[in-house]
Amino acid sequence: MRDMQDDDTKSPAPPPAAAAAARRAAGQAAPDASALRDRFAKLAQADTPEAAVDAAAAADDEVTRIRALIDEMRPTFRRDGGDIELVRVEGAKVIVHLSGACAGCMLAGQTLYGVQKRITDVLGRPFRVIPDIRH
Repeated sequence: MRDMQDDDTKSPAPPPAAAAAARRAAGQAAPDASALRDRFAKLAQADTPEAAVDAAAAADDEVTRIRALIDEMRPTFRRDGGDIELVRVEGAKVIVHLSGACAGCMLAGQTLYGVQKRITDVLGRPFRVIPDIRH
């Protein structure tokens, strides 16, 4: 029965030192350390001021598009006696202020979900629309 098992025919992976010795004996070179350095250098370049400016410009563009989408939906809110206003955008959070009839409406959650779905569909990434409560 023991001879029918496949597990005995498989050898365990050699330890790293043994693998390196086997590569040297076979004439193969060790992994290239310069490739690793180049890869980390590229990652470090992502933190440069130019990359930060590009990210800030992309964020500003998203805020502009979100503001335009909310302005596009505003007539619907006003027809029902309410209004919506963009307060701020924090990453994937869109904070809005509902006023008028929308502020106390029982369907405000569904309304915000509709705004959230519209923003997510147009911008192509998930957002969460959160009401801002002002006193």
